[in-house]
Amino acid sequence: MQKQESSIPGLEPFSERNDAFKTPYAFLEGRKKVDGAEGLWRIRNSLYDLEKFAKFHPGGEEWIRLTKGTDITELFECHHLTDKALNLLPKYYIKDAVTPRSVPLTFEPNGFFCTFKKRALEALKDVNFHEPSKKTNLIADFLVTTAILLSLAAVYMQSYLIIIAAGIFLAWTTIIAHNYFHMRDNFRMYYFDLCTMSSKEWRITHVMSHHSYPNTIWDYEVYAVEPFFQWLPYTKKSAVRSFISQLLVPVFWGLLIYEQTIKRYYAVYYEYGKFEFRDAVPFFLPILMSFFSPSFLVALKFWLLIIMTCSFVFSMIGFNAAHHHPDIFHDGDIYRKDLDWGLLELDAVRERKVIDDFDFLVLTNFGLHGLHHLLPTVDHTYLPLCANAFEQTCKEFGISTKKLTQWELVKGQFKQLLRKEPKKNHR
Repeated sequence: MQKQESSIPGLEPFSERNDAFKTPYAFLEGRKKVDGAEGLWRIRNSLYDLEKFAKFHPGGEEWIRLTKGTDITELFECHHLTDKALNLLPKYYIKDAVTPRSVPLTFEPNGFFCTFKKRALEALKDVNFHEPSKKTNLIADFLVTTAILLSLAAVYMQSYLIIIAAGIFLAWTTIIAHNYFHMRDNFRMYYFDLCTMSSKEWRITHVMSHHSYPNTIWDYEVYAVEPFFQWLPYTKKSAVRSFISQLLVPVFWGLLIYEQTIKRYYAVYYEYGKFEFRDAVPFFLPILMSFFSPSFLVALKFWLLIIMTCSFVFSMIGFNAAHHHPDIFHDGDIYRKDLDWGLLELDAVRERKVIDDFDFLVLTNFGLHGLHHLLPTVDHTYLPLCANAFEQTCKEFGISTKKLTQWELVKGQFKQLLRKEPKKNHR
């Protein structure tokens, strides 16, 4: 495969992204080697020791522990809308960094992202955006309860039709639970673990990697499936392999969660070395199902089929939600001169018609994707409050807000697998 270099000037590749067995913790190790944080926490060009602050962190201790030894500039900027965290930093300052930032993305006060963030904060002033809304909580609780009840009904009635329904509701539960692991620690983020994928690992691969550097060589959700699925454009991309990957996409959707689960417990034993409460959550459903089944083996079979259905639905929605279409920026395309981080987020995203108009569809289909990337800790049902600020800022900076249909994104995802030639940014 062609050596992978970024078309974003200064974004340096790290060797771990080319490992045959790619894991979230390898991503963190790769970052530690190139970030110049010296075992501390780097924000812009300063190093901080947040060890003593970890247990007081309003977002939860885990965020601090996971990011030790890395550059957290992007996470710090988009996870804190107010200046409270910024005002605390001097207390934990150690020294200036020796090396320049490995990430060239900027957060200029008058740039796109900082301008939008100020306006978004004003738009959210009348709601407690640090907490999820009651509407989101009710929908999440309804989905997880329905998924569990349908799973029990499927094994009790020995119904393969109910398996499909249970898998769909479990997939929706998984997607809405993703709304929660972006936020401060809370019990609903463990709804995500019911599907057997790890909320902890997704905080690394989804929040720290994909959200921070979408569609780049640092996006774990892009490079983890290489070389089988190559969404980034390479001039030497094999046409035969790309065609085969198109045929295998539906199979991959059905097996993704199984693959993620294997990596999860491999990491628990060999990399992370610690079994946590969340690692026991995936076993809750099959054990509960066994009480309504003729035998544990029957319950296990039905549970595995539910997980496969969940995997197919979750992946089908996720991989076609916003990021993969020939008109969307993928690393390798000729990039803009303005390296504002917020512009990268929007260059790598397209919003969808219809999906973004209904709260239930937004919460279960990764809706309002651009706003979510810019404001990842804000509950999805509060994001529409920022729509006017978003439109105004995009207009001022000449950023298109054109939406695509879901069908256009589905077709585009398959086309992107075939694309070899780099394109100019279409924003």
